[in-house]
Amino acid sequence: MREKTPKRSQSDLYATILEVIRSHPEGARITRMSYGVGVPVDRLKKMVDTLCSYALVMRVTEEDETFFCVTPRGLEFLETYWKMKGFLASFDEKTS
Repeated sequence: MREKTPKRSQSDLYATILEVIRSHPEGARITRMSYGVGVPVDRLKKMVDTLCSYALVMRVTEEDETFFCVTPRGLEFLETYWKMKGFLASFDEKTS
C-alpha cells in the first residue's frame, strides 16, 4: 500500500513556490512551477496571485508569455522562513 505524504502547511507551500521560482533565474512558468511544487495549476495560480499581492513575487509578461520572479522581499521571506524552520526543529529536538 502506498504511503501518504504528510500534509504541508500553507507557509511550507509558499516557501516551496518561492524556492522553485528562485531556481529559475530567467523566470518560471506556472506549468513548470506546478511540477516543482506538486500542486495542480489552478490551485497554484491562486497561491502565486497571493504571493504577487504581497510583493513576494513579480509577474513579467513578454511576447504573450508570463513568467514569475522572486522579489527582494520574497528572498527576505525565504531567509526568515528557513531560519525559523531550523530554530523550531532544533527546539523540538531539545524538548524531546
